[in-house]
Amino acid sequence: MAAIDKRWTECLEIIADEIGVDVEDIHEQDDFAGDLGVNAPLSRTITARLRELVPNLPVAVLEECPTVESLYQCLSRLTAVANGKNNRQSTNNESKPNRSRVPLSVILQGNPATSTETIFLLPDGSGSGMAYAGIPPISPSTCLIAMNSPYLRCPEEYRCSIQDMAREWAQEIRQRQPQGPYILGGWSAGGYYSYEVAENLRRQGEHVSKLILLDSPCRPDFEELPIQVVEYLSAHGLMGNWGVSERTPAWLVEHFRSTLRAVRQYVPTPMVAPPTVYVIWSADGVMREDQLESTGLDLQIKVSRFLLVGKPNFTPHGWERLFPGGKLYTTKIYGNHFTLISPPNVSLSNP
Repeated sequence: MAAIDKRWTECLEIIADEIGVDVEDIHEQDDFAGDLGVNAPLSRTITARLRELVPNLPVAVLEECPTVESLYQCLSRLTAVANGKNNRQSTNNESKPNRSRVPLSVILQGNPATSTETIFLLPDGSGSGMAYAGIPPISPSTCLIAMNSPYLRCPEEYRCSIQDMAREWAQEIRQRQPQGPYILGGWSAGGYYSYEVAENLRRQGEHVSKLILLDSPCRPDFEELPIQVVEYLSAHGLMGNWGVSERTPAWLVEHFRSTLRAVRQYVPTPMVAPPTVYVIWSADGVMREDQLESTGLDLQIKVSRFLLVGKPNFTPHGWERLFPGGKLYTTKIYGNHFTLISPPNVSLSNP
């Protein structure tokens, strides 16, 4: 099989995996948005995975190539074919793909080979690093890599601890960047993951220079978020930009459920030789307090009020005790807990 055919098959498998169909169901005349239902968040996810396979694909490739056929033509131009042929087998003749494991890391911005610094972002409770796909370009010299949960496609199998997850991510991060200094960060539960990854790297003798905590309530000062809050917000379309008419995907809620179980058991210990820490809070609550009264949610739970109503102030709220003697800075950015990582709110250009 020619190089382009092999690469094209791999691209089709990625697209099919993300939209939840078989390769045989994707046809060359299909429009990504109109026929395959690829919305903006899904487009970013697919593009990031495709660029792992073909790094020189345009960042906005699915906007520039709105159909399956045009994407193939783009790939043909970019792929060096040893025999000079660009013939491919019909999409309908492709065999059913083996659903491969979700990659533990995905490059969202930059090139690790040419960048002078790399930022690794750990996922929130959803387990998907694509939550960070909307972060605006940081710098030509910065590579942004998002981590995925190894249980993203099978959340019911996520039964390990936060520390166990961190150990696997630390190994993946060292494959991407063998030596420090490292810059780590995470949103929501990703703050706990990034904290433990930093601890793991430190125990391996590596240096973590910066830790960025995005709207992450400190444990154990705050409880784990009740699953009832997740279920209510997902049912009402309040958990991010999954599309105007779409509810939160079922897999996301299930991964949240497994994450919350791990968070319930998680108690961090103060860090020795802490890095420079940036605690970034969302400026707004998810809902007005008068709206919350009709939800039936228990607003006596501290973490629920913290995220839904908003912060009473923008101090470290407990994080300072985990970084004794270290430099810790706090700030706020516009948006609520679920929108602060989406444009135009988020910016990591000056961490």
